Amino acid sequence: MDAQPLYFKEWDRFFLEHRSYLIAFAFRMTGSLAESEDLVQDVFIESAKVDPSKIENHKAWLTKICSHRALDLLKSAYKQRETYPGTWLPDAVPESLQSWSESFIDDSMEKKFLLSESLTTSFLILLERLNPEERAVYLLSEIFDYSFKDIAEMLDKSEAACRKTAQRARDFIVANRKRFEPKSINPTEMIAKFFDLASHGDAAALSQMLAQDSEFWSDGGGKVAAVPHIVRTPHEIARFFAGIYSSPQAKKIEGKMEPHQINGRPGMVLSRKLASGEWILETLLSFEFDGDKIIRIYAQRNPDKLKSLMPKN
Repeated sequence: MDAQPLYFKEWDRFFLEHRSYLIAFAFRMTGSLAESEDLVQDVFIESAKVDPSKIENHKAWLTKICSHRALDLLKSAYKQRETYPGTWLPDAVPESLQSWSESFIDDSMEKKFLLSESLTTSFLILLERLNPEERAVYLLSEIFDYSFKDIAEMLDKSEAACRKTAQRARDFIVANRKRFEPKSINPTEMIAKFFDLASHGDAAALSQMLAQDSEFWSDGGGKVAAVPHIVRTPHEIARFFAGIYSSPQAKKIEGKMEPHQINGRPGMVLSRKLASGEWILETLLSFEFDGDKIIRIYAQRNPDKLKSLMPKN
């Protein structure tokens, strides 16, 4: 039997055109940059089995393959997260280190805001509470503007079933999404002040910067030290940061802090210098504000997740 012909060269330009969009979609589906990049590479390999001249809408075709791959991945990933050591967080990705750009979107401020919001750690955590199919339908309809006719064809479902799934997902998001309203503050200055107070061990002043219902999430993946549970009071959060950053051990470490946008929110990249002279990413922190108070702090410390952001040799 003759080998099936492959059309890598013919698909090249379509894949290059849509790769950034596919990674952006896959990342919102999986919460993992490394998995998203691998998944999109698999999409390219799968698409090469079909002559692109026979495909009417290449972006929709690639999205269909990407959706099915992501659904298969999520079904196993959700089971793994049930036994994940400590608190699970989606990948934290600094804007400057994103492997995709979102130039594929239109110029409307509303759409740019919606895409930015859907990238935040809080929103990705909320998406985790949807089942894989609800997550796919919600993202395709609400974030990426596909019609239910298109979604039904992509997911091999009826249009009516997709509408019902989308409504169920929307109802859940609306009921559980917390909208924070920051005042006219300078978040970079606020975060710098937060770490300055922490380095001086001033837990009382730190506590005043935090909202009464503030939370601190930390993901070490069982590989590095991290708070094993979500900390939910300003007093405990302040005491933790003051204790860590004013400790003699912290002052011995040669490190640097750099402000960055992380997952669409203001944050800080913490790096550490090894004895070899090499700098490594140690922690990525993102902050959310409500009024003039910090209400959420997310710390991604899992070295397996940070590894995908390190420069490739």
